[in-house]
Amino acid sequence: MKDDAARSELAVFISIRSILFVGAAVAVGWALKSVGHVVLLVFLAAFNAAVLAPVVDAMDRRLPWSRGMCSTVLVLGLSVLVVGVLAILLAPIVDGVRDLSHNAPRLVDEARQTDLGRSLDGGSDAPALLQKHAGDIVNGVKRLSGGVAQVGVSAFGAVTLGVSVVFMTLFLLVDLPGLRSWIGGLLYRDSRARVEQVTDRIIQTTSRYMLGNLVISLICALTYGITAAILGLPYALALALIAGILDLIPNIGALLAGIIIGIVALTVSVGALIVMVVVILLYQQIENYVLQPTIIGRAANVSGFTVIVSVLLFGSLFGVVGAVIGVPIAAAIQIVIDELTATRRARIAADDAAIAGPAAGG
Repeated sequence: MKDDAARSELAVFISIRSILFVGAAVAVGWALKSVGHVVLLVFLAAFNAAVLAPVVDAMDRRLPWSRGMCSTVLVLGLSVLVVGVLAILLAPIVDGVRDLSHNAPRLVDEARQTDLGRSLDGGSDAPALLQKHAGDIVNGVKRLSGGVAQVGVSAFGAVTLGVSVVFMTLFLLVDLPGLRSWIGGLLYRDSRARVEQVTDRIIQTTSRYMLGNLVISLICALTYGITAAILGLPYALALALIAGILDLIPNIGALLAGIIIGIVALTVSVGALIVMVVVILLYQQIENYVLQPTIIGRAANVSGFTVIVSVLLFGSLFGVVGAVIGVPIAAAIQIVIDELTATRRARIAADDAAIAGPAAGG
């Protein structure tokens, strides 16, 4: 009887504990969903701080300024630069993107009416589908680029969010050494050194990849935009913007930009399309074999399969922002996994070597 009563009490205890655990998990999930946009802003600020931290460290070493001054000059300087460029280019970019989105189906139709378009059309319904959804494609790029053509309340909200991210990034950069010291104080010496080493690898990888990716995308936008302007393509500035934004997405971004620009070039002439295709192909070779190895190197050090999966996964979660930052996130996860499994992999390698030694000797 006593045993039955004990089992009953244990079952009731486990049941209540399980219910409380599930309830707590649901409450946390609901809370995170309710403040999901805040969590995303904090994550973006932390990501920006990781990208800019090596730059601040370099400024702190070389300039007679405090870390706070270096962080303030860097973040506010970049913010002023971005705002200045947008102020200069916003009106023509907005007009160009809006007109391109409105006229995209007409441009596809004009491209289909050319000799090359008719020969490509054939019996396939792909051109018709492209014409039907061309406006949706460009509108999607417009939305993913941060709603560049939105005004009024949306613009005010975007400015508010931008200012919030800027100042959170600034505060994180200033407080980063103190935060790392506080976290290190919670760990023993061996674990502290290990965590700091992994953190430094993640920050260096993220910073080098993202800064290099931004530089390459700027080169892509200038190359495509100048070529489009020389060839007399309509909406050259908007096309440059679209190319620069899409080129931030690894592997598939440049292809999407090339398709959009190729359609617009075909409306001018077949010669313009051929020249644009040649420029796109040449630039892609230069980007893949010169710019990326030189500027980025193997900063992320992830496989092509992992790149595609991370782009699709994080892109589906966070849109174009997720597609852009998916690769450094995947690289960071890979660094953590490598560190956590380093001891096990070393033991397995030693066992394999011990087994292979006698076999080779025999």
